[in-house]
Amino acid sequence: MKILKLEEGSVNKESAVISLLPEDKEDLFTLYQIIDEEDELIFKKKFSTRKDEDSKKTNTDLVLLKIQVVSSEFDINDEFLRYKGKTVTDDTGRANAEVPVGKFISFTVNYSYPFTVIKQTFDKHSRQLLNEACNPEGKSDTAAVALQEGIAHVCILTPSSTILKQKIEYSLPKKKRGTDIMKYDEKTEKFYRGIYNAMNKYYDFDKLKMVILCSPGFYAKTLMEKVLQYANEDRNNAILNNRSRFLVAHCSTGYMQGINEVLKDPAYSSRLSDTKYSKEAMVMDDFLKHLDDDDYKSWYGETEVFKASELGAIDSLLLTDTMLHSGNIKERKKYLDLMDAVERNGGDVYTFSTLHDSGEELDKLTGIACILKYPLPDLDEDLEDFD
Repeated sequence: MKILKLEEGSVNKESAVISLLPEDKEDLFTLYQIIDEEDELIFKKKFSTRKDEDSKKTNTDLVLLKIQVVSSEFDINDEFLRYKGKTVTDDTGRANAEVPVGKFISFTVNYSYPFTVIKQTFDKHSRQLLNEACNPEGKSDTAAVALQEGIAHVCILTPSSTILKQKIEYSLPKKKRGTDIMKYDEKTEKFYRGIYNAMNKYYDFDKLKMVILCSPGFYAKTLMEKVLQYANEDRNNAILNNRSRFLVAHCSTGYMQGINEVLKDPAYSSRLSDTKYSKEAMVMDDFLKHLDDDDYKSWYGETEVFKASELGAIDSLLLTDTMLHSGNIKERKKYLDLMDAVERNGGDVYTFSTLHDSGEELDKLTGIACILKYPLPDLDEDLEDFD
């Protein structure tokens, strides 16, 4: 994300005017989290106007527009982010010169043209998201390949989701006779070479902290051997110099769910401790374990979590990004204050994306949960009495 201009407090004490240019799909996700309904956008768009009332001919000009956001549409896989809004008065007189106020217009964000966001409430969470998007180190530091016989999924782990970059699929013949074995070996070689080529295409090995190769059986181990073999043949120093960053792991499936299994597996926690996404996966796993053990250290639900915070008992606070993207400003401020209170009392705060499996799971459990420093068996006592 390129920030061209950032000016705070120009509209009101909590406001900000931000001119920016997104550069990739992660930036689109950041904008989707930051821009709210009733925020204003200033952008250039091709707009057609009639030459005169009686003429059918039109002029197409690039005009400056200013809208107040009414709704949004977002799809991370298609890299699509569109806002719908209505035109509003521009105090500077530059925008909406040829367009009446109150006209509904849509704006699709792209990577070519910068635009300006006028945020009515630029809070701590929005500021943090923007800083992370502008920091190159905030980008993905983990990649993964999940595979089994004849199928592989080459993925990048990002703050918003596990993104499938390429699916590689080969129909491998059964080994029955000598000729079948030759065909099998030939197809298998093409399969592993295809994975290697995809990794070279989508991975920057010098910037990644970890490359996970996971599978049931010995497919991941064989892939590691093949990758090093091909890298030696091609003199691929990007892989050879970073071979220590590869982790060969076991999982139950060669589909993308296998990657989550590895992230949650304590057997790999020491190797994955420096990566961004394993921590979230492990804390979610820890929360569910306490919940299963029924040891009164895991609680979910707004009332229980806020009560635990008042007691200073929260060790880990788990929130979905939808809680912090609420259209109700008072509601959002309540959760931001909760995050501050937990951190002041020595706790950790984890924000889960609902585009991830763990975030989706947390969203089903009210979207807010906590792990306590010590057991509290009576957190829901008041609720039961009330019932």
